Amino acid sequence: MTYSQIWNNSGNESDILYLEQQIKAVKKEIKRAEAAELQEILDQANRQLAELEAKLDELED
Repeated sequence: MTYSQIWNNSGNESDILYLEQQIKAVKKEIKRAEAAELQEILDQANRQLAELEAKLDELED
């Protein structure tokens, strides 16, 4: 692996870690919204979760 490839992969790793942290935070928000029966917030959080997971999938490929 070239230095350039390693450098690019390290950038992806930090992006992946960031997205994983964001996903955890959104999942907590979903649980709170479910408990409080706040459907609008739940819908927004589920959309955000889907977007984050799609970005994560792109980086992992």
